[in-house]
Amino acid sequence: MYKVFKSYLLLAGIFLCFASCESNHFLKSEKKLKSDIIGTWNRVLFGNELEESWTFVDGNLKISQPSRHGDTLDVGEYTIDATLSTPYLKIQNTVYTNQNPGGDTYNYKWSIIRLDNKVLEIATESELGGLAQIEFVKQ
Repeated sequence: MYKVFKSYLLLAGIFLCFASCESNHFLKSEKKLKSDIIGTWNRVLFGNELEESWTFVDGNLKISQPSRHGDTLDVGEYTIDATLSTPYLKIQNTVYTNQNPGGDTYNYKWSIIRLDNKVLEIATESELGGLAQIEFVKQ
């Protein structure tokens, strides 16, 4: 009887672990992550930063700052890699030096911290030093 109880307890623990991970985007399929990121995201701003939005469609990224550059500020490509532990957003071929300290570009493999139908949070270690983190809300 005790052995059966331990087995059920172990299975319940594993189930709870997987259920809590799913709510935090872990174990989501690559297809689901790609579907969730499509659209326009407004960057959450701090201080004197200029309004900025990112549009993700079909592997292409368009970055806009309407108040500074009119329509398009920069373009690039993106891919999503869903690993068991951490999903990644890889950005390539952008050239604009962004608002991150040191004027870095966005060309990094970003860890997806959160991605749902309202919020996108990404983070990476910058070659200029330190951690760069960007938060967005869905438009």
